[in-house]
Amino acid sequence: MHVTGHRRRIEELFGEEGRSRIRRVLEAVALTGVLALAALLRLGWPGVNSFSFDEARLSLMALQMARQGEFARLGMQSSTGVPNFPAAVWIFALPYRFSADPLVATLFVALLGALAVLGLWWLVRRAWGAWAALTAAVLFAASPFAVLYSRSIWSQDLLPPLAVLWAVTGVAGVSQQKAWALAFHVFLAGFAFQVHYAGIALIPATLWLVVRYRLWRRWQAVLGGGVLAVLSAWPFVHTIWCCAPGVQADLGRLWQRSAQTDVVAFRQLGQMSVGADWEWLLLGNQWVWNRSLSLTMDVASLAMAFLIGLGLVGLTWQAWRDAQDGKQDWRSVLTALTLVWALSAPLVFLRSKTPVFPQYQLAVLPAFFVVAGSVTGLLKSRRGSLAVMALALAIAMVQAVPVARGVSVVAQQLTPGGLGTPLARPRAAVQSLMDDRPVVVHAHGDVPEFFGDAAGFSVLLWDYPHRIVDGRSALLIPDESSHLLATFADLPAWVELGASNVGEEMHTFPRREGEPPYVALTVEEAEPGSFVPVEPLTLANGAQLKGWRVRLVDGHLRVTTYWKLLGPLSPASCHQFNHLYSAQRIKEGEGPLAVHDVPLSSHAWQVGDTLVTWADFDRPAEAGPFWVDIGMYTWPDIQRSPVQDRPGDPLAPIRLGPFEYPGQ
Repeated sequence: MHVTGHRRRIEELFGEEGRSRIRRVLEAVALTGVLALAALLRLGWPGVNSFSFDEARLSLMALQMARQGEFARLGMQSSTGVPNFPAAVWIFALPYRFSADPLVATLFVALLGALAVLGLWWLVRRAWGAWAALTAAVLFAASPFAVLYSRSIWSQDLLPPLAVLWAVTGVAGVSQQKAWALAFHVFLAGFAFQVHYAGIALIPATLWLVVRYRLWRRWQAVLGGGVLAVLSAWPFVHTIWCCAPGVQADLGRLWQRSAQTDVVAFRQLGQMSVGADWEWLLLGNQWVWNRSLSLTMDVASLAMAFLIGLGLVGLTWQAWRDAQDGKQDWRSVLTALTLVWALSAPLVFLRSKTPVFPQYQLAVLPAFFVVAGSVTGLLKSRRGSLAVMALALAIAMVQAVPVARGVSVVAQQLTPGGLGTPLARPRAAVQSLMDDRPVVVHAHGDVPEFFGDAAGFSVLLWDYPHRIVDGRSALLIPDESSHLLATFADLPAWVELGASNVGEEMHTFPRREGEPPYVALTVEEAEPGSFVPVEPLTLANGAQLKGWRVRLVDGHLRVTTYWKLLGPLSPASCHQFNHLYSAQRIKEGEGPLAVHDVPLSSHAWQVGDTLVTWADFDRPAEAGPFWVDIGMYTWPDIQRSPVQDRPGDPLAPIRLGPFEYPGQ
């Protein structure tokens, strides 16, 4: 009895059922390894990703939708000169609904990229089996462009996951007669274009399926998906039609451009599919690998090109045979779809009114991993399949190592033309300052719609008391304990802060090697020094002049004024005019020597704040003494703010002086 039971266990282990179980376990282990590689390259090194204007602006719009209920009807401005559809904002509103931290949204994109690898594996496995699926998945997991375009909050980074889902639903809808899948496929074809204009590349492939398999006979599903796509586009179309004449004008100018024929899209897609010349996207154009690694990477790209070429030939032959036999199973539908899918983007952008960028190819990039994986499935030899799988694994490892090394490099040092300051750096800076005291950020610009730092810190400080000030022309000091953060130590606001002898505790927050740090000052009492006091004069907008000074800064005459914001404050945007006069000009009643008007970030003003402003002038050709006429006005209506309770004309400027040119 004991021997009989032992034999039975051996047969169970090594019989057909046992061998099948072993194969499933091995496949699961291999798939786990592939997904681990995909996750490591996409989710690893969290915060080492771009977070400049595009990412910050898109994040801010998503936050406004997720946290303030402002339904997005227009997306952010695109490279075409017109706004995108708002679909990307809708999608990014999902992670921002749960957390205002942009790192969470970044990891959301990375997770979608990793799931796309899993989706492609499943798509290919049902067509050509386990070896083909693992081949396609491991190549997709390690593809440099697929990895780098899944690590940032870019709308184009959503295209590969959407394209994989689009392909899965299309093949399922056609081969298995699933109406819901076909409707979803048609919807995604129209919706991807609304996520990023490059998503238009999916539409020709869907139209090909309609023609190839006569899907008009299933018009309910096709029409249903199309209607859903139109409904999702309606807020954008309606907003432009009735409420956005500026966008209409931009569309008109785009339409009037002459279209150019260019095959650059084919070159871009070729480089992206084989994983060649990706360094510019992460490390900059000046980056050079050592000779041995560079040669190995070139060989891997050539091997990938060989697999893709072999796969295209095999799929073309198989598609012709399937058409002859009238097949409509999963494999034959995927074969027919893949050939058109792979070439649709460069064909769509063969003639374009705008420049063609590499990210325009992302919607079709996954198709090339299907093509490469199909080689394993089309081979009849087990040894051949093993050889192709081994080659794919070698390609993946050769491509993954430099990508991982590149991400590690840009995490620590600035590379010319490479990735800008990673998200992790400003995120760490603001988190270090969050001690219940408000933060006033002084940056290059204060309008999130136009300036990257303004948008970025608006996102990073979303749930925290903060204000954003244009540090090129204004220094704002709250009348309470607060932190003043400057993006650069040479920002004029930081220079003026140092000259005003304000603040107690200074902080520096490092960026990377080769980059200057963020700087901050903790302020308890705002009483700037080294100003010439004046009899206080209060403007109707609530700003009271307290003092002024002149000095040389970087070879320029700088006239600085010190104001106290008493209120009531004007809701309008305020600018300050600064007119430089000489004694001769005043005597002869002539115009000023120089004029310098500056914005004052008045949207950030609060009663009790101290405001320091300045204007720089080139050295006058005339001799001194000099005077400066100053005042404030609203923008864009240009209405001067009158001086209250002063004899004479209340609209007359405030004259400061006389003074000699510093150093004379």
